[in-house]
Amino acid sequence: MNSPFAREHYGKGREEGRQEGRLAGKASMLLCILAERGVPLSDADRERITACTDPTLMDTWADRCLTISSTEELFAEGPGA
Repeated sequence: MNSPFAREHYGKGREEGRQEGRLAGKASMLLCILAERGVPLSDADRERITACTDPTLMDTWADRCLTISSTEELFAEGPGA
């Protein structure tokens, strides 16, 4: 893998894999915390969490999952949500 083209694309693939791993870890953490807190989750809720590709949104959900009691609160949008 000596060509600049190969190095560039290899590096992009590695970073994409790392990002996917971080998101999967966050999703797993969220699901564990919500389960431990007794927040009911539908299959659609689980899918929404595990399919999320926005790290900022995952961070928002991580902050919220510590205090909410429903997925409506978790997924609320807008200021002050």
